[in-house]
Amino acid sequence: METYQMEMAVDPHSSSVMTADETKKEISVPRAHTDQQFDVASLASNKKLFEMTDDEIKKEISFPRTHTDQKFDVASLFAIVTNILDPATIAADNVFRGTKQPHMEIKGERAIATSFIPPLCTLKELSYEMACKDPGVETAYKTTKSILEKLKDYSWHAKAVLTLAAFALDYGDFCRHLDQFHSSDQLTKSLGILKGIPTLLTQPSIDHKHEGAIVELNKLIKDTLNVIDCIVTLEERSVKHNPNDLPALSIATNNSSIYVFWAIITVVVCTTRMCCLSKDESKTHELSRFSEKINDIHGKLKLQIQLCNEEIEKIEAYWKLIRFLKEPLDIAEVLKALIFASDNRQRVKVFPNELILEAVKTKNVLLFFTDLDIEKISEYVSIRTPIYENIPSKYKDKYEVVWIPIVDQWTDGMQKKFELLRSQMSWFVVQNFSSISGIKYVREQWHFKNEPIIVVLNPQGTVEHHNAAPMIKIWGPRAFPFTHWKDEELRKSEDWFGSLMLEFSPDIPTWIQERKHIFFYGGKDSTWIKEFSKEATGFANDEVLKGARISLFNVGKDSGIQERFWKLIDNFFLYKSQTVTELDPMTKEIQKLLSYKNEKGWVVLCKEARLVFSGYGTTVLTVLKNFEEWRPCLKDRVSDFEVCLEEHYNEQLFKDGFPCRVFDIPKSDGLIPDYRKCPDCSKVMETSFRFKCCDHNQHGFKLKVCHNHLGTKAQFKGPMEPVKLMEPMMSYAGAE
Repeated sequence: METYQMEMAVDPHSSSVMTADETKKEISVPRAHTDQQFDVASLASNKKLFEMTDDEIKKEISFPRTHTDQKFDVASLFAIVTNILDPATIAADNVFRGTKQPHMEIKGERAIATSFIPPLCTLKELSYEMACKDPGVETAYKTTKSILEKLKDYSWHAKAVLTLAAFALDYGDFCRHLDQFHSSDQLTKSLGILKGIPTLLTQPSIDHKHEGAIVELNKLIKDTLNVIDCIVTLEERSVKHNPNDLPALSIATNNSSIYVFWAIITVVVCTTRMCCLSKDESKTHELSRFSEKINDIHGKLKLQIQLCNEEIEKIEAYWKLIRFLKEPLDIAEVLKALIFASDNRQRVKVFPNELILEAVKTKNVLLFFTDLDIEKISEYVSIRTPIYENIPSKYKDKYEVVWIPIVDQWTDGMQKKFELLRSQMSWFVVQNFSSISGIKYVREQWHFKNEPIIVVLNPQGTVEHHNAAPMIKIWGPRAFPFTHWKDEELRKSEDWFGSLMLEFSPDIPTWIQERKHIFFYGGKDSTWIKEFSKEATGFANDEVLKGARISLFNVGKDSGIQERFWKLIDNFFLYKSQTVTELDPMTKEIQKLLSYKNEKGWVVLCKEARLVFSGYGTTVLTVLKNFEEWRPCLKDRVSDFEVCLEEHYNEQLFKDGFPCRVFDIPKSDGLIPDYRKCPDCSKVMETSFRFKCCDHNQHGFKLKVCHNHLGTKAQFKGPMEPVKLMEPMMSYAGAE
């Protein structure tokens, strides 16, 4: 028998030799505690783990970061982990299920960077953290929190991959020795003994006592690997794409901490199960609840990835369309890419025939986008004939109109509306335009909202006007050839008011041609209209003013004419507001006109077609009645009598007191400007909604906010409680 002799310890600071008892005393360390007790109170106020809400878990696992994000090659590490766990789980299945799955190459294997250096110290630390823990949910929860705190400076997907990699170090080794234990290689056999393999196998057969436990563990590891694979995939998507553009990705990103928590705690319990099996302990984790949770999360993540991929496809199709339409080949190619795109959700139909691409070659095309509002569309249908008749004959066959209604959901009612409108049209009609990228392009690049737009394209497919609809509605035949430069020319025209009034009477173009002054007048009060008509007629026939050649046109003589007039002015205001927010002379006059809409009376004076004066009817009437007082002003200025008229009008207005400027514009998506300047003082006017009730048996209330030379004031008019839901209208308020 070999005799062992204890070597005596030597104190380097002493000349004497330490005895064995002295050595024992020297290395004796008192235990701080008998048993480590887990503080269950930290488990969200004693709630059981599977009863905790996501918000409660998020609060528990939120650790403040001490440094900037720790970064490393997560993709390469996850590729290595996958390369370990895929064959490892196959090896375990081969042993315990008796299957003979080949150790095939992994499909879609991620690349491993040649310069990749694994964070081995971190992995060893995590492996030690998880090793040899007692079974139990509380212990697993405490271990998971400890891991998350250690990894607090890493991104969420990196936390999951690092934890799984630490597990793979042991599990991969474990499965390799499990698979090769019967090998004659002494090194493999000896390492297998240290891994506890003999407790699982009884040579030459399998120990069936452990078969179910290993199979269950193996399946949960595969499922957890799939979950972390999804987490990594979504992280890769978030690097390439903005989550704000992808709702599914945004949802996944917001919940990533929860998904990672459940992945890590599942890895922890798998580690404990593996340790218990190696030690042949009967007490172990119940994995079924974790398996259910992981499978539930995997289902959610797969759906989010699917939705995310669909959203990415839509975005990529949209940007592909944008790139294509920036440099189009010709008009036919543009319509093909826009209307007949591969992402149409329904089969596109074209009326009267499918030969639209052939028909539009070498032509200018007006793309008419609308919803199915019959009233709005009919307005454009009605002006099509006079426009076509006034186009020079040599250009008539150079233009095509294509109506493309945009409908989110076709119903029987929608179909009936469509058929009714189609029957009124003699141009091409496209039904079921449902290209996701095409509709997005029309909405975002051409700004289609709820109002009809007309996009004008030349034969080369280049946009000549992004929306000629307001111009066509206002100017009719004068809008030809419907280009941006023609629009600019019309917007700056000084004869805008007279041109708008041409449609109201055949006398008006004659008066303009005869270079007359024309009084246009109207209002809410018929008594005022009669009184002004009488006074203005006498004024026009005065001997002194015969050289001025004055004619009168009563806009207020008929309610239908007056309604058409104000609709035209409203449309013109919206038309101007699309490009102008500064207070140019034309915009100033339009805003003045709008402020007269609800007055007793109003007056506009034109010299030929050019507006030279406008004012409140009651004040103008007073000025005309007092004509004798300012008659001397005329003398040599008869042909420019409007100068004297305006001068005395302003004096009278000062005596009467300056009324607030208030005008209402019906709510029209996309056409309301953000702000307006007062036509009198040029300050930015306060913007508000005015509500009105159209029920004749009830009274609504109005809130007016305005500013004048005394300051800003607010007034409530009428009863404070509206009886019915009122129609919102945008109001601008200022002062003269």
